[in-house]
Amino acid sequence: MKRVLISLMIIALVMALMGVGVYAMLNDTGTSTGNSFTAGTLNLVDVISGTATSGNITVNEAADGFNDNVVFTLVKPGDAGTITWTLTNAGDIAGTLTIVATTSFSQGVDTEPELALPVAGLDSKIDVVLTRGVTTVYTGPMSGLAAALSGESNVMAGASSLVYILRWSVAGTVGNEIQGDTATINVTFNLNQ
Repeated sequence: MKRVLISLMIIALVMALMGVGVYAMLNDTGTSTGNSFTAGTLNLVDVISGTATSGNITVNEAADGFNDNVVFTLVKPGDAGTITWTLTNAGDIAGTLTIVATTSFSQGVDTEPELALPVAGLDSKIDVVLTRGVTTVYTGPMSGLAAALSGESNVMAGASSLVYILRWSVAGTVGNEIQGDTATINVTFNLNQ
């Protein structure tokens, strides 16, 4: 009996020691110091410029992330020019560029020669060709430009640029129907991850 009791005590002691060893293994601690995390950046910088052979175009550069616009006034048959938007992701991570664009047209005051003609304005009389780099995005009347720009979506890597060029012209055969008319293009560029 004494032997059985001693055997049971030894078994209990061994189990107690094993429990302490398992407890010690399951509660091991390690320390890691000096860890840091830096978030990437997106920073869309847009620059707009424009030229005209004659007539007036006003190019309004807004702060980054706000509406750039172009106003066409006093254009006449034979006028032409270009509008360039240079977009740069000055950040260090990629983002998706989307564009929101609208165009608006005003008939202005109808003059005597204009009154004898069917109503037609700059929306159908300014022809445009929009390119992104070497890719033609849209060709046609200015009335379709907003939809073409608003349909654009491009991934921009960090520290990369995209250039949009709008070539515009009023054919020399256009007549009195555009007298006093104006056209405006409003464009907002967005870059999101």
